[in-house]
Amino acid sequence: MTGGAGKGNQSKMLEVIRRTRNIIAGISHKWQLAIFVAVHILILAALFNTVYKSTFVFSGLYFGYASQIMDGGFPYRDFALEYPPFSLLFFILPRLAAPTWQIYSIWFQAEVIIFDLIGLLVIYSIAKRLGKAPWKMLSIYTVGLLAVGPIIGQQFDIFPAVMVLLSLYYFWLGKHKTAWALLALGAMTKIYPVVIAPIFLIYYIRNHQYIRIRDGIITFAAVSLAIALPFLIMSPDGFLNFFSYHAQRGIQLESTYSGFLLVADKLDLTSVSVVHNFGSYNVSGQLADTCVTISNYLPVVLLFIAYWIIYKRMNLGKPDIARMGAYSLLAVLILLISSRILSPQYLIWLIPLLPLLAGRWRYPIWILFVITGALTYYIFPWHYTELAQYNSGAIAVLMSRNILLIVMAVLAGVSLFRKNEPEYTAADGGGGG
Repeated sequence: MTGGAGKGNQSKMLEVIRRTRNIIAGISHKWQLAIFVAVHILILAALFNTVYKSTFVFSGLYFGYASQIMDGGFPYRDFALEYPPFSLLFFILPRLAAPTWQIYSIWFQAEVIIFDLIGLLVIYSIAKRLGKAPWKMLSIYTVGLLAVGPIIGQQFDIFPAVMVLLSLYYFWLGKHKTAWALLALGAMTKIYPVVIAPIFLIYYIRNHQYIRIRDGIITFAAVSLAIALPFLIMSPDGFLNFFSYHAQRGIQLESTYSGFLLVADKLDLTSVSVVHNFGSYNVSGQLADTCVTISNYLPVVLLFIAYWIIYKRMNLGKPDIARMGAYSLLAVLILLISSRILSPQYLIWLIPLLPLLAGRWRYPIWILFVITGALTYYIFPWHYTELAQYNSGAIAVLMSRNILLIVMAVLAGVSLFRKNEPEYTAADGGGGG
């Protein structure tokens, strides 16, 4: 009797738990979305401007660009611009309603909130199409936002990051021209989305969709040219200087190369100095110059290896949003760890990709991203001066952060060797469309 009663109580308890979970899952998906919308507005508008904030404000640079245009200046011709031309749209829009920088910074952050919420809506739509409770994927997106911190409201990297997410989303839905057009807009905002283009091409090659290769390239080129052509016509030399500007940049202080150089300097294996040029702190020295040369080729080599792995593991048939997310995460991580520039805001590029992951490796990748975000926030803004002054503790944190990014890239690559099991294609956080 006692054993039977115990089993009966256990069954009742399990039934209560099951019903409770059903009640939570049964909460209207629209209400789940509404709650997360409110939470994101609270985070970006309040939390990131109070106890959890940056001591640096970057929107003043964007205000300056927009003000020069409002005064009749033409970008690349009348003043140098270090960003691709479509970024100007996001600089100018807040300026239309803001005569002063103080007001401008508020409107710029409002623009960031809008794009963040667009990303939230896309993640919500993906979850709905997968037949999943949206709160699971929305939670990962929110944790990613918190991990990166208040710099997300000071920089414009959320704009291309959300465009990449939209591009993957429409590619998944089979709206390929729209996907390519959005990818082009992202690249014309901040170059890095070009690393996603080969992933689309690999999918076409693996599935023998050769006409779509032509259509995709034409769409991408047409959108890019439509944006760049006015600037090329008005000031070809000035526009091309945008590329030479970045080609001439040195090893940025927070890059993977810099971390190893600073450690080598501490161990008296080499000698480096920290200088300020090209709008950032960089390390200089003989070995740093060698690293500049290496950084011209290493990203290409590593990306080629990644694309080859992706080619071998690419699923046939309809795109798998989880695998497309993993492919994209791997490509972007490789770009981060092999580039000579690794600014803290670049972590924003990863946020919209994290909720797309599936399989067992998603958990360590999520955890590592949170730790990476915390270490990045420790470095910038709070201990950046110490890093520039060769402080051992700051260097150790930088090395730890960069090593974790490398580990994340390795895990993202390892995850691609899993077979297309049902768990991967239709389980938590991802699946086939």
